[in-house]
Amino acid sequence: MKETISEIYETFRKPLLYFILKNVSNKNIAEDLLHEVFIKAYTNFDTLKEKEKIQSWLYMIARNTITDYFRKKQISSTEHTDLFFEENIDESVINELSCCLKTLIDKLPQNQKNVLEAVYFNEKSLIEYSEQKNIKLSTVKSHSKRAKEKLKKVFNECCSFQVNKNEEIVDYKYKDKSCICNQA
Repeated sequence: MKETISEIYETFRKPLLYFILKNVSNKNIAEDLLHEVFIKAYTNFDTLKEKEKIQSWLYMIARNTITDYFRKKQISSTEHTDLFFEENIDESVINELSCCLKTLIDKLPQNQKNVLEAVYFNEKSLIEYSEQKNIKLSTVKSHSKRAKEKLKKVFNECCSFQVNKNEEIVDYKYKDKSCICNQA
């Protein structure tokens, strides 16, 4: 049992910390909450019926721990609406995969990387980016499309995805332990 918990800790420590940090924005508090998550997981490990769903189970514990933290601090739930998720979509899946997204984007050719960062992280339109960099819009669109295709290819090589009827990702599994997403 102890070996199992330590393996689980090593596997999920970083992705869970990133997930918690995204919601809490304070590293010390996030680390405290992470430890609380693993304490809860350790004490309730026997209640987990399907051991292969440990990842979803840990993220559920993390979400609940974050919610409890904000309740205790009496912070308005309207400021933290991202803590409440739609019934059918497991947001933790997206948060987990976003942990390795930056690493994957950094591996793209510079022109593709720049477009994605400007559009998706700095919230610029392709037109704004085109004008700012004095590059033809068709070239910018091409860089963006190629970058997204490369990212999609890497994700599909690395992970198998389960989608709902709306084509939204609801769960995933790593195909290979050496996947960069598994090391984030």
